[in-house]
Amino acid sequence: MKKIKVIHIEHCSHSYFLSDEKGNPDEIVKGSWGTQVATEIKKFHPEVDVECWFPEKIEKKEKFFEHGKVKLRIFPTTFSPRYALDFSLPMLKALKEESEKCKKEKIHLIIHIHEYHSLHGLAIAYLFRKEKMVAQHHGGSWPLKHLKKTKKFRFFFPFFIFGQFLESLALKNIKQFYALSQEEIDYLKKTAPNSNIKFQTMGIEDEYFKNISKKEARKKLKIPLDKKIIIFIGRINEVKGIKYLIDAMENLKDVELKIIGYLQKVEEFKKYAESKNLKNVEFLGGIFGEKKMLYLSAADALVLPSMKEGAPVTVMEALARNTPVVVTNVGGIPLMIEDKREGIIIRQKSSEDIVNAVREILKWKKKNVKEYAEKYRWKRIIEGTYGDYLELINK
Repeated sequence: MKKIKVIHIEHCSHSYFLSDEKGNPDEIVKGSWGTQVATEIKKFHPEVDVECWFPEKIEKKEKFFEHGKVKLRIFPTTFSPRYALDFSLPMLKALKEESEKCKKEKIHLIIHIHEYHSLHGLAIAYLFRKEKMVAQHHGGSWPLKHLKKTKKFRFFFPFFIFGQFLESLALKNIKQFYALSQEEIDYLKKTAPNSNIKFQTMGIEDEYFKNISKKEARKKLKIPLDKKIIIFIGRINEVKGIKYLIDAMENLKDVELKIIGYLQKVEEFKKYAESKNLKNVEFLGGIFGEKKMLYLSAADALVLPSMKEGAPVTVMEALARNTPVVVTNVGGIPLMIEDKREGIIIRQKSSEDIVNAVREILKWKKKNVKEYAEKYRWKRIIEGTYGDYLELINK
């Protein structure tokens, strides 16, 4: 049996996700995409040696701990001017040592980069171009696309041109890509035409597929069965389209909206809903685990009117609980949802579309949308990922 070691490398300091730097980023990295993939690989393929590495701007020296039988290594950054521009020289040195050690011990090393539209990801792709590499898209943009969307950076146009040139060189060294949108797939086909590119998301646990009726879920949550309920789950900010969702509730007075989310601008949107004197909007805060699954089963629909997304896990979770979705035509959503089958796809920034879609979806007879979530089970995703690893080392 071939010995395989996989190192998942994330691209940013997770302390950026804390409300203040007094919190503990170690808890956040346990739930990161890289950690979840690594943990699932270890679960289904315990023979594989798996680690997760992270740059962290608030750390002064390297540290490590275990989570789910996976070793997590945290490296101090050499510099970290802003989110996604982290760079850790200690990590690069450690990666070189691991590469030499694996060669000496005849272990197949695979470097699994999480977000390649980043300084750290591109540095690894270029410096370790002789290694077997997999790159996972997390929703980032290539330099010229980023420049086009962010007008304030146009003064730095020459730097973005140079950055695009460097990215194009680096990405050719990666032979396996996982993208989150058709636009990203098209870009990669032009930039790295000899690489294998496919749409791939995170996965969801089997527990989301456990059968529970809307009646049973509502009984546990003490929600009357005759109520019309829609829910939103995610971060509370402008990008998630919360304002348009709240505006829509003015014309959905017979429907109740439960907003589940945390951090960022909760209070601001609470005040916005209050200013409209809406009695059918309720902010529930952060809800996780079994209770979150109960809300997904109890709802008539999940509404996610985002202006930017990759491939939302919340959508997968809703489908697995047999709940249809109302979602915007952004990111990887068109690759996830077939309109009028699993849900309804609407335009961005349109309260009118939200109202019309909710009205329509409330008329649906019970559909078995659950079957469309099967492809998002962790086991299916991990078997595909592991198969890609084997194909890389066998080339």
